[in-house]
Amino acid sequence: MKSPFLLLQIALVFTYATAHAQNVVSTWKRTAMLLTKANGKTTDELPELTKNMPCTAGITYTFVADGTLRVDVPESCGAMKKTIERMNKSGRWSVSGRKLRIVVPDKSLPDSDYDLTVSGNTMTWDFDYATNPQMPNPTKAKRLVIKYSRL
Repeated sequence: MKSPFLLLQIALVFTYATAHAQNVVSTWKRTAMLLTKANGKTTDELPELTKNMPCTAGITYTFVADGTLRVDVPESCGAMKKTIERMNKSGRWSVSGRKLRIVVPDKSLPDSDYDLTVSGNTMTWDFDYATNPQMPNPTKAKRLVIKYSRL
């Protein structure tokens, strides 16, 4: 017979892991894109993106419990709406501990792995280019931190 103490420990570990899982199931809006360049300077790239393509401010990202990712693009994006949605259509996500994996069907982009933090209504993805050499990096950036707000 197994020790009741051992069974209690296993139950406590499972309960702790479940309670502290990173819950991304929701609809989110991007609020920051902090790019750290090779020289160490960090800038928020989102204002420039929004200035050049104002419609991107209305894009939402829905993480469905079945592991699918839905990207909703406003009609104001015009022809870019179809392009952005096609690149992300049928996207998948998974979380393992503090790691988030995003898989998109557009194979011109590799699958992406991020360090994930969810705190209240804020989700943060931390991407390190050095550990993901397959990711296109024309600016030779070191790191990209993307922040989202739960809607």
